[in-house]
Amino acid sequence: MMEILELAQKRKAEAAELYEARTEALGVVFHGGEVEKVGSEAIVGRALRVILGGKLGFASTAGGAPEALLEAALGAAQHGDPAPFRFPTLRNGTKVEAFDPAVPKISAEELLTWGEEAVRAIRAEFPELVVNVYLSRTTTEVVIRNTAGGERREKRTGISLTVGVERVREGDIWLIYETQAVRRLVDLDRKGLVEKLLQKLHWGVEVVPPPVGKPPVLFLPSAVPVLVLPLTHGLSGLSVFLGTSPLKGRLGEQAFHKEFNLVDDGLIPFGPRSRSFDDEGLPVGRLPLVEDGVVQSFFYDLRAAALNGVESTGNGLKGGPFGDGGFRAPPGPAPRHLLIRPGEGSLEALMRDMKEGLVVSDVIGLGQGNIQSGAFSNNVSVGFVVRNGKVVGRVKNTMIFGNAYEVLKNGLIQIGGEPEWVGGSLYTPPLLVEGVSVVGR
Repeated sequence: MMEILELAQKRKAEAAELYEARTEALGVVFHGGEVEKVGSEAIVGRALRVILGGKLGFASTAGGAPEALLEAALGAAQHGDPAPFRFPTLRNGTKVEAFDPAVPKISAEELLTWGEEAVRAIRAEFPELVVNVYLSRTTTEVVIRNTAGGERREKRTGISLTVGVERVREGDIWLIYETQAVRRLVDLDRKGLVEKLLQKLHWGVEVVPPPVGKPPVLFLPSAVPVLVLPLTHGLSGLSVFLGTSPLKGRLGEQAFHKEFNLVDDGLIPFGPRSRSFDDEGLPVGRLPLVEDGVVQSFFYDLRAAALNGVESTGNGLKGGPFGDGGFRAPPGPAPRHLLIRPGEGSLEALMRDMKEGLVVSDVIGLGQGNIQSGAFSNNVSVGFVVRNGKVVGRVKNTMIFGNAYEVLKNGLIQIGGEPEWVGGSLYTPPLLVEGVSVVGR
């Protein structure tokens, strides 16, 4: 690795950073309830950032020659963005647990058994449905070095389970899935995931008309990203600098409901996105973003911090606000783990309280609308109607739209008490809101 950095300096680069990820993965796929694929792979991915002539260049490769990687990065710098920062000397910080030695020991036979169990459990109650299951376990060693000196190195594990079902009839396509991604084996709740999926299948046996207008809407944790995704833009230090954040200049202001609290916590042991350092090698930490509705902080990577004249908050991550972008993505400002402080009440209690309304579980096209302004407009892929405090069926051809900032300031009715991990980085309870428009056809 070091030879690439030395070579970059010989080629007159002012600075360079090399990110390396060595990943071993084992996965199984069931399609239609039958085993479709069992496979393993090992990938060595490298990503190089260089600063040349004050501009930033980025390139990546899986197994390519170091010289070719350097040439690509130097070439990209010719047309790159200005680089107002320098890579810092890399030093050790707080250790965050991200490696479970039990994960690499999981065999293909165990994954196959878990998949078969999920298929049997669903077919026992819904034999007519097509069941698809995806299981994988990974081990990744990340190493970051740069020309300022030092090194950050860490091993991380991951397990993911996705169970989906589909039923296609004339005029009715019914697709629903549940997924879980964890760092350690003991956190994988296979039974709970299947039970959650079965509950939604029972809820959706009947198709009923949606409540149109502006009824109460209960966003299940899986749908809360509809409201949170615009916030990941608004709280980004880069958006603040560019002037596209509605929260620019509003530190210390009451921008949200007084019951709304949001924290970016990078110190959660074995969290789905846990790591001891970000993808620029800087230590992670805990960053309060919104307290009692008041904006407290923005998050920054090295570039956004330099543009704003502040220090990086250790939020330089690959892959955006939800999930892991892998080595091929350049780092940018993104949250580590977003936590919405839970309130009280079970899901059943929330539905009793709402009496009549729409439950949104999943949408099509997350991010449709105008993320910068907070406007969202989504087709509901999985949603249910509540009457007299009980689910009476699922909806078809239904759309929701509104503004996340407005909803989270003036439309927040109740925050539930049962948070769940969503999308690899969001830990949120259900949110019962008003002010969302519902349209059916």
